[in-house]
Order: sequence, then structure tokens, then C-alpha cells
Amino acid sequence: MRTVSLLEQTDAMLVRQTLCGQANAYNTLVQRYQRQVYNLAYRMLGNAEDAGDLVQDTFLRAYGALASFRQDASFLTWLYKIASNLCIDLLRSRKTRYALSLDAETDEGREPAADSRSSAPEEIAVRGAVQDVVHHAIQNLPERYRVVVIMRHLNDMSVEEIAQALDLPTGTVKTHLFRAREMLRGRLRPVLEMEADGK
Repeated sequence: MRTVSLLEQTDAMLVRQTLCGQANAYNTLVQRYQRQVYNLAYRMLGNAEDAGDLVQDTFLRAYGALASFRQDASFLTWLYKIASNLCIDLLRSRKTRYALSLDAETDEGREPAADSRSSAPEEIAVRGAVQDVVHHAIQNLPERYRVVVIMRHLNDMSVEEIAQALDLPTGTVKTHLFRAREMLRGRLRPVLEMEADGK
């Protein structure tokens, strides 16, 4: 009977081996899921350096809490829960600094100008700025709405997976998604109308 390599083992098997003191087993879990955790963190925080730090914090926190992991659950969903909580904590701790950086971007003229849209370069600038504005609109959602939008629309998770990751009832996740979409629609309407006018 051939032995199963670390890469072929299930998450639950790797967790059990880690709890028995086999460090290589946890390294395999890190390699398996660090990209997904990084993507979530980057989309939540909008900053590569912070996202990288948060991935390390997530795996350190997960390692410390490994004994509490229910081995019939999804390890990735459990990691998402840890990562999203760390993201929310970090965002709350630096709200003022983030607001100041947005003010600086406005002062530098990085937001689309609404006055004249008659010349082609301005039309191109407006269209090119739409993506930035959408990103900023998502970044400015309240944390509880931002995390569900990112998980649903950018990480392609189901409502049930989000509910499990955030430890929320599915009805609450649906309500958060609905409210987030309404807020985004309200904030983006002027920008989208401006883009349509420029075409």
C-alpha cells in the first residue's frame, strides 16, 4: 500500500498531523490556502503590504486555535472567518488615517472631474476613473457590508458559505448584501450617469 503524500492529504488529516506535532503538515495547509486568504485581505484592505501582513496574522491565529477547528468543517471557510475578523479590526483601528488618504487623493485630482466632458481625453479619463471610483465605493462601505460584498462578488462564495464564515444567519447575509448593493447603487449613480453622458 503506497503512502499518501502531504499534498494529497485532506485538510482534516493535515490538521490532525499538525496537532500531533508535524510542522510540515501545517506548512502544506499554508501553501494550499495563502493565495485565497491574501485575495480576501487585499480586497478588504486595498493595500498589498497590509494584506501580506494580515495573511501571516491569519495563519498564526489559526495555528494557535487549531485545536478548536471542527474537522468536519471547511478549513478555508474557517480561515476566511479569522481573516475577515482581522481585516475588520484593522479597518476600524485606522479609519481616521484612511479618511485622510482619501482626502489627499481628491486634492491630487484623482477623482473624475464633472465640469466639461466635451473633449476626448476627458472622456477617456472619466471612463478610466470609473473602476477606481467603484473600488473606493466598496472600500467606503461599512465593514459588515464590505466583507459580504467582497466574499460574494469578488471571491464568488455562496450566501451559505458567507454565513458560515462570518457566523451569521443566511437571512442576515442576504440583508447585508441587499443594503450594500443599495448603498453602492446610490453612490455610483452619478458616476455611471457621467460615464454614459461621455459616450
